[in-house]
Amino acid sequence: MSISTEQTILTQLKTIRTKRASTTGEQKWLQQHITEANLRRLLPDISIVGLHLLSELKAGPQTGIDLATNLGVTRGGVTRAAKRLVTQGLIGSFQQPDDHKKIFYRLTPSGRKLARYHDKMHATRNHQAITLLHEHYSPAELAVIQRFLADLTDYEA
Repeated sequence: MSISTEQTILTQLKTIRTKRASTTGEQKWLQQHITEANLRRLLPDISIVGLHLLSELKAGPQTGIDLATNLGVTRGGVTRAAKRLVTQGLIGSFQQPDDHKKIFYRLTPSGRKLARYHDKMHATRNHQAITLLHEHYSPAELAVIQRFLADLTDYEA
């Protein structure tokens, strides 16, 4: 493999990282598919952590620590996203009567709707990605790609 090929791979990985850190693609899809104007209006102010937090809360109420662990983000990131989502009326917070230390979060009806749209967006985009992979690569090439991504994941961890 030539150095220019290696450099091209590194440049493409940098592009992937940059795009993953942005909500642009997710928000664009959601703006196009959400029919409720009140939910569409809120989208520009919701971070990628906020969108994933909504989807995670579909499983039921959770603490900020639980959400951070399940989403693989910092507690501070969850706290910032949760504050905004509470203000927007997409989630609520509460404490258990027997434990006033822990704050739990739960979806509101609007938050549940947005979480369903977000999950549908991921399912649609994942299906499109898999279709693209099968159209462009043989099973042997996909095995190499899978091995490359596993190695990269180990390296980045």
